[in-house]
Amino acid sequence: MPADKKPKSDKKSKSKKGKQEAATAGTRLDVVFAGPLLFVPEVTGGNIAAVEVFAPCNGHHIGAVFLPGVIFTDAELDDPKGKRWPEPESFSLLDPHSYRIELTQQAETPQRPFPVASIPDTNHKIKPGRKLTGDWDIAIAVEGQISNWTTHRLSQVKEGLFHGADAPTGKTTASLQRLTYAEVTAAEFLGAPSEPRTYLRENAAKGGTLIVIGEIPYQPTLLHERRAIDAIAKLAGLEFHLASTAPKPYATRLMEHLIYCGGSIVVA
Repeated sequence: MPADKKPKSDKKSKSKKGKQEAATAGTRLDVVFAGPLLFVPEVTGGNIAAVEVFAPCNGHHIGAVFLPGVIFTDAELDDPKGKRWPEPESFSLLDPHSYRIELTQQAETPQRPFPVASIPDTNHKIKPGRKLTGDWDIAIAVEGQISNWTTHRLSQVKEGLFHGADAPTGKTTASLQRLTYAEVTAAEFLGAPSEPRTYLRENAAKGGTLIVIGEIPYQPTLLHERRAIDAIAKLAGLEFHLASTAPKPYATRLMEHLIYCGGSIVVA
């Protein structure tokens, strides 16, 4: 009887299997929204099932950009002069209509539900129940199981800054929100132009950050800032006004507008 042959090496099959697993492995993807926007979470059993974001009719230009493999630290998001923050010219402008961001996540790794009560209290929150008006330019629905929600670029609510029954009752408002999604394998930005949509689709599996700015940076006037507050209040049916008599001459506003008009509002 001939000698037993050595079993064939399965290195190739293991390598192929490893590549297949790597191709389908999920990764972290952050969706960052900046500017005066209204956030309306869809809540099921006390947990966030989806999030819809509205940009009120206020004359702002709105853009989006995806940065593959880039995950910002909290400190970077809090810094309007962050070195890794993209230049305004890199954003693709969005036309005024509705959009839908669909995130596909690994079914083999179920995500823990995220309670709506865990949205940071540093936000200007209003109770749900009032119907929205049609006074919005852009609406973006984000579909996926959120794993974390953090709030950045806080502004202090000082006495005399706002007035109205729906004025902020907390110490701060926020102009930047980060929604984190884990185990993402694919993403679609339905309604976006074909080129940026294709770029997101081809690179989403690498993870990274999708940024939607509710206001491309520029120098504001007091009238513009008041219109931003009035627009978001009208959209959400709020009794809420900006009472400040003049914008403060922050150094960051001398050349470009890095501190967004007003702040975001969360229906929670």
